[in-house]
Amino acid sequence: TLTEEEKKAYFVANLCLLNAPAKTSIPGIISRYDDLVGIHAQQSDHEGGSDLWHVTGQCVHLLVHRYYLHAFETLLRNECGYVGHMPYWNEPPDAGAFNESTLVSEFGGEGSEENNYAVVNGPFANITLHLGPGKTNTPHLLTRECNWWNSTRVGQSFVDAVNTRTTFAGFQSLLFATIHRGGHNAVGGDMTDIQTAPNDPLFWLHHSYLDYASLPSIFEYREISTETSIKLWWKWQGENESRIFDLEGAGYETQAEPKTGFVVGQVLDTQGDYLCYTYI
Repeated sequence: TLTEEEKKAYFVANLCLLNAPAKTSIPGIISRYDDLVGIHAQQSDHEGGSDLWHVTGQCVHLLVHRYYLHAFETLLRNECGYVGHMPYWNEPPDAGAFNESTLVSEFGGEGSEENNYAVVNGPFANITLHLGPGKTNTPHLLTRECNWWNSTRVGQSFVDAVNTRTTFAGFQSLLFATIHRGGHNAVGGDMTDIQTAPNDPLFWLHHSYLDYASLPSIFEYREISTETSIKLWWKWQGENESRIFDLEGAGYETQAEPKTGFVVGQVLDTQGDYLCYTYI
């Protein structure tokens, strides 16, 4: 668990990106943080029929988001001086009650109907976002509207079901339809927008959890037996050496090429020459 000072440093680094000027020419962007959101939006044009990261490119969903998390971390460290751990959200203990989650509260909680669900508390209170909804570029406040039913889909029973899959295709397909989608819709608000979901800083913790989830979480507050094993992609890969480079059956060979610039093999192995990280 991060100390209060470490949490503060993480929030300050996020705010640094939110306040720094953009460096790309993506239409509508204002901040360096918008650069990241804009890249996701361009690769996730569901309306336009070219959602390379989720639909036509669903088979590489985990791959491109692992790389995307790396890009986010690189900006935090190289441009905003962040030196701490990259947190993830251990979601199953909060299943069915995201609105009561201590982590969500730390990030400002959810909004209320009276203020159109705008987040008005915490480190990201009243921040102005510039991209979304969808393909539009409409300045708006960060919004969250937690949903009980969708939050149940990150529960332990879904984690257990995902971990019974022995192929990458089966693993990713079920993960995408349940825990991934459930987490987004459970937070609600900006997180439900398939193109601009990274507008919400909780996006990074949700996707870090999808990359791997184990105990204890960096922001974990509940006491849970460490014998409980919560295994998502990183851990699933580690169960069998042959799984590290396994994409069989997911349609990777025939899908459209995602516009990322990375070599797939570089991202599959988190202990290779390109990525070098582990989870604690």
